[in-house]
Amino acid sequence: MNNQRDRDFVDVTAELGYWRTRYSDGALIGDSFINDCNPVIKLACDIYIRNPHGTRSAWHSDLHRHLSGKMSMDQRRISDQIAGMCWDRLVS
Repeated sequence: MNNQRDRDFVDVTAELGYWRTRYSDGALIGDSFINDCNPVIKLACDIYIRNPHGTRSAWHSDLHRHLSGKMSMDQRRISDQIAGMCWDRLVS
């Protein structure tokens, strides 16, 4: 059986479940999964779905455009880390 991921399809619900477990294991930074991680993971998945063959630079530009003015520099750094981990998983 072929276990390769279809790069043009993302099960966002499954991704959120995976990352919720990783958060519980201490792999993600944030005070609250729902408030800190969940929105960034959804946004990272959306960015990836819209441009699955894009570059990491393009994805980060989209992320920053959506987050501009809404977060402190520390929150933005954490969001970059979370989104990067999400994209690493999606392209693997």
